Amino acid sequence: MEEQFYGYCFPEPGGWHTPPVTLNTPEEIYRYTQLHGRTGMFREVRVTDGGDSIVVQMIDGQYVWPEEWKQLNKGDGADETGKTADAPAEGNDPGQSA
Repeated sequence: MEEQFYGYCFPEPGGWHTPPVTLNTPEEIYRYTQLHGRTGMFREVRVTDGGDSIVVQMIDGQYVWPEEWKQLNKGDGADETGKTADAPAEGNDPGQSA
């Protein structure tokens, strides 16, 4: 039987949290943290294992745990596999006026 993980969203770090969401794979954990951690609705997103140990933690849209996931903070252009695009999309410069 594969290990299950549990995702929680905290409006304020260490405060109340949403009910747990069951996650089964690293890809599901990545998508969950990206979706909920980057929206600005939740200051902290935490994923635990069955023993309630933290396996992934994101605060203010940045991964803080585990150490290996901190490299995902460097680029906001990551797709859902965690790979960054080779070139920026043209015409999407927020500094351009219409």
